[in-house]
Amino acid sequence: MVGNNTTTGTGGQTINTSAQKAVGFTLPTGSDYTLDNIVLRLFSYRTNGTGNDNDFPLLQIYADSAKTSTNPIGATPQSVSFGRPTSLSDAIAARTFTPTSTFTFLADTRYWLLVDVTSGNFVWADTFPSAAPTSDIGVTNIAYRISFDNGVTYTTDGFNSGFVINATAATPVPFDFDPSLGVAVLGGGWLLRKHLKKKKSTKD
Repeated sequence: MVGNNTTTGTGGQTINTSAQKAVGFTLPTGSDYTLDNIVLRLFSYRTNGTGNDNDFPLLQIYADSAKTSTNPIGATPQSVSFGRPTSLSDAIAARTFTPTSTFTFLADTRYWLLVDVTSGNFVWADTFPSAAPTSDIGVTNIAYRISFDNGVTYTTDGFNSGFVINATAATPVPFDFDPSLGVAVLGGGWLLRKHLKKKKSTKD
């Protein structure tokens, strides 16, 4: 749906209990999209250590139907959570975050993906060479914002952190036809025609 080149170097933004980073984007009119997963390029991310070597990332999605927000503060947090991908080393790698329940991106709406932690710290790696995010569905207004005071204020960030949001166009629920109802209707029509035919024969 939206993202950028996942080839990265070792530079990036440290995410900790004070520093968090967000990327915003606006969906076009038309289809809604069901979230499949979110892939982040991370390093110094571990889940088998202790203290700051045992990281608990926090991904949050904010929505803004008015499309006026310039950071997550101007949007509404959504009820969606993600599983914690495991990591046994600090090596740079693509980490896949899968939602624990169904979440749908609505058309013609601005969203913010916020990358934070509840404890520990890791680096959200920049793309190298730097690659601006692109979209195959016409997503616009893609922008990064960063906060160094735990989300109290945000400023523009010019580094293109590596991410991919994978989503599938939501399919409308088809009409649920009940075959037994159709048979009943056909049967009723046949009985009505038989009754009318019998009345006509009696009249003749």
